[in-house]
Amino acid sequence: MLAIQSVSLFAGTKCLLDNANLTLHPGQKVGIIGRNGVGKSTLFKAILGQQTLDAGQIAIPANWQIGYVQQEDLDSDLSALDYVLSGDTLYYQLINQLKKAEQQNDEAAMVALHDQLDHIQAYQVPLKAEQLLFGLGFEKADLSREYRAFSGGWQVRLKLAKALMQRSDLLLLDEPTNHLDIEAVAWLEQWLAAYSGAVLLISHDRHFLDQVVTGIALLEEQRIAFYSGNFESYERQRSMQLMQQQALLDKQKQRMQHLKSFISRFKAKASKAKQAQSRVKALERMEEIAPLQATNPFRFEFFNPDHLPDPMLQIEQVGFGYEVSKPLLHSVNLVLRAGDRIGLVGVNGSGKSTFLKLIVQELKPQTGKLFYAKGLKIGYFAQHQVEALDLDATPVQTLLRNFETITEQQARDFLGGFGFSHDQALSPIRHFSGGEKARLSLAVIVYQKPNLIILDEPTNHLDMDARDALDEALQAFDGALIVVSHDRHMLAGIVDQYWWVHEGQVSLFHGDLDAYLQQRLLLLKQQKLAKTEADTLTKQPGLVEESGLNKKQQRQQNAEQRKRLQQATQTQRKQLEKVNKQLVVKQQRMDELHALLADDAIYQADQLVQLNKLLAEQANCQSQLDELEMAWLVLEEEIEEIVKKFD
Repeated sequence: MLAIQSVSLFAGTKCLLDNANLTLHPGQKVGIIGRNGVGKSTLFKAILGQQTLDAGQIAIPANWQIGYVQQEDLDSDLSALDYVLSGDTLYYQLINQLKKAEQQNDEAAMVALHDQLDHIQAYQVPLKAEQLLFGLGFEKADLSREYRAFSGGWQVRLKLAKALMQRSDLLLLDEPTNHLDIEAVAWLEQWLAAYSGAVLLISHDRHFLDQVVTGIALLEEQRIAFYSGNFESYERQRSMQLMQQQALLDKQKQRMQHLKSFISRFKAKASKAKQAQSRVKALERMEEIAPLQATNPFRFEFFNPDHLPDPMLQIEQVGFGYEVSKPLLHSVNLVLRAGDRIGLVGVNGSGKSTFLKLIVQELKPQTGKLFYAKGLKIGYFAQHQVEALDLDATPVQTLLRNFETITEQQARDFLGGFGFSHDQALSPIRHFSGGEKARLSLAVIVYQKPNLIILDEPTNHLDMDARDALDEALQAFDGALIVVSHDRHMLAGIVDQYWWVHEGQVSLFHGDLDAYLQQRLLLLKQQKLAKTEADTLTKQPGLVEESGLNKKQQRQQNAEQRKRLQQATQTQRKQLEKVNKQLVVKQQRMDELHALLADDAIYQADQLVQLNKLLAEQANCQSQLDELEMAWLVLEEEIEEIVKKFD
């Protein structure tokens, strides 16, 4: 096990940890939480031996391999697939040695290396790498592209995939959901839940933590406090602790009253809102954790709009593409009504950010029109706006430049609600963290008093307190919202309906977020097989037409082609069906084991035997799942090879 014993850590003269302790058992998954700057990332560096301890020790079993995301900025000429494969250092070294032996025609070395590769089941490694890349949103055509050809955000995904490829007993992940879309986050949740090793995970994403971890380690006041269970369990335990602190009682009562008033007001509207019940439940749950919320240093509040035109925006036959020959969006028709709360979903690259830029007129449509209601005022948050802040200006100067009527004292008072102290409000932005810059950009938007707020990944770089404050402010906002976010907790609390950007269209998705993600994950599992079959069947009619056959003959020949293809792959399909059934059974058992390990009671001293038994079963079950998934992929490959023969 990993044992952090009486550890003290300093950053310069600032004490981050003092006599801190934490124990991590094999297979245990623990979320590391705490406000920005408390030392979470520094603790990871200490575990990796990259940071010297000022006191105490960190004991790690000698045979444990640690997997982590390497931060070096490589200008690599490796392909995406080879870059990820290099994460499995044992496999990658043996493959390179084999290539060298082949070049030298060293038969003895080749035989020995093939034996070693067989021993580590090397045939499974490339398939695992492809599965990781597909899960993180890459397409088949991306596998052969060079690492350096990808943008920064996609390079982050490649680094994550490389880390997941490592043969590790302990996985350290620092904010792994940043730069992922919500579909990739959902896939990563499943991957980590099924991972048999131990995990230490830094994250500010509540839903992600709930789905993955069985314990929470809170870094606060230079100590580490451990809470068994997932994040929701932590919130209840922590809230009860805070309720017992008399110093918080008055503030807690005031906070509870505010929440009760808001919930009561919202319920009156909720009967007419789509999918409102989930939001009401989320708000009611806030009552349980009100003492925890009372400690939040941030207090955002969006001004209620003076005017709510209805409809706010009409989109008619809008099309756009960065290349005329390759339209990204076409014939989009939508209406945004006053009070609509929209979650914009779709895989990375589908056109979500482009669609938002069309709405805010940063881009002009190539076809169609957007009709804006009189009095519409849009507040737009996106990462490029954060990066455009004048780094030499102070927060106060930023507000004074943007709003002529505000006084310096009003600016200071207003910025205080966004967590900027007197000194910070007068400090150059250049020295701010990513989260502080994001909060300042949000402050500028709030002061604009918009009636339509558009947010493109607003929670990146925000810690949990800032996310909570933003979440509450958006819940109370009376205007319309359009939000792109990978934070499922935020979306569930503020969104009533979803617009899906898919295959050049933006349309209403009939269902909630869970239904959407289940559909995406199912498509992800089936995409490889479906694509190869579709390619074959769409190619055949073209060949038939060239031969000069009439339409009836074309249909007959296409039908015969499909029949032959079905017969040729019949054995593999039957086996696939059998494997799929086994996968369902094993995944259900994994879900049951995950629930058992999320129970606080299992980590009591008198339950250690049962805990070890469950962890062993989980590891065995995961091994069987891995074998079944590999069998599934092998069958897919066999079907693909047969399909190619029909091309």
